[in-house]
Amino acid sequence: MRKFQKSVLLEICSGLLVIYAALWLGRWLSEISGQLLPASIMGMLALTIALQFRWIRLSWVERTANQFVRWMSLLFVPISIGLVDHIETLLQALPAMLLTCAVATLVLLVVVGKLYQHWEHTSEQKGALKGEAKP
Repeated sequence: MRKFQKSVLLEICSGLLVIYAALWLGRWLSEISGQLLPASIMGMLALTIALQFRWIRLSWVERTANQFVRWMSLLFVPISIGLVDHIETLLQALPAMLLTCAVATLVLLVVVGKLYQHWEHTSEQKGALKGEAKP
């Protein structure tokens, strides 16, 4: 039992080191890029690229990442409390936020609809060239 706990603890600590190294790399990348993206986003991108190219193994960070995901809702409590503290500011910006959401949704619907129509028209033309019958 103790051997199991030691190996789990070692696995979690090594995962924390890898994730923290990715965050540190993200901070450095954010600084040299003139803070193009926040450091945490840069760190996640660096970790994703490292995992995708198999520079680091998934097993090194999997257990730690699963623990973070498991307790993620707890990590949002301080942010939620901070939002409640600034409720007046949020209420002042609410019309602009709602308008932005509505406009963004409409733009997204139009763009996706036009792309789908274009894709469907192109597929029909390719099918007609191959002599396929339309159902």
